[in-house]
Amino acid sequence: MIARRPATEWIAEGIPAYAPRTLEERTADRYDRDFGVADIYTGIAYGHRLFGSGAAEGLYRTMGSLLLSGARSEAVLDLGCGVGRVLYDCAPVWPTTEFVGVDLSYNMCLRASAILHGAAPVPLPALAGRGWPDAIFRETRHLGNVTIAQASALDLPFSPLSFDVAMATLLLCRLPDPVAGLAQMVRVLRPGGRLLLATPCGFTRPEPWAAFVPPDALRRHLALLGLRVDEWIDDVIYREVIDAHGNAHEWRVRVIAATLMV
Repeated sequence: MIARRPATEWIAEGIPAYAPRTLEERTADRYDRDFGVADIYTGIAYGHRLFGSGAAEGLYRTMGSLLLSGARSEAVLDLGCGVGRVLYDCAPVWPTTEFVGVDLSYNMCLRASAILHGAAPVPLPALAGRGWPDAIFRETRHLGNVTIAQASALDLPFSPLSFDVAMATLLLCRLPDPVAGLAQMVRVLRPGGRLLLATPCGFTRPEPWAAFVPPDALRRHLALLGLRVDEWIDDVIYREVIDAHGNAHEWRVRVIAATLMV
């Protein structure tokens, strides 16, 4: 078992909360405001299963392939796991690996758990207003090797040297302090462990732009944390289809795989 500090509270059976939030904090967060947001991201992440069209598949399959192309790991951390798409793909392939998915949003944790641990179909009523009436996610899985936890990426509740892989898909630029978030990921990695990052670099403050976006600066930053870059992929297109007409937001995502050398 992965060592972790005791949970402060529980948001549902089997889902510990390590960074409890007030109702006001949750309401102010667009990812935690209501389950309509979770419905929308379920439609984006699982569009290939729900609608037979997966505009986001390039990114999700790139991350899954990077993870599964390495040696089988004992423990994998998925930070900002959202509705659990990477876990959904990879945990069945490595059934003896312990996967932990972490998200700050209560609703994302609840939805990920419903998809990864559920037996019942998951209705997605918010998608009716976007042209998909009666949308229901029916292909839930019961994955005994997956744990979902609510926590902050800036204060991970896990002991050092806990994971063989830490991955963050579309999380880094959403953190108030992405440098501190990256340091937390490295803290919980074992020597020789892998860090898998995917970010559209949508930063809103000048400091992260200087640290993460110029390729030479980013490589130096990763090296200072003891990371050796193994793969660097620019311009993986991630499309968030937002309605049945095909209107979408598009992001140019940088994907990096690195190994912790110290």
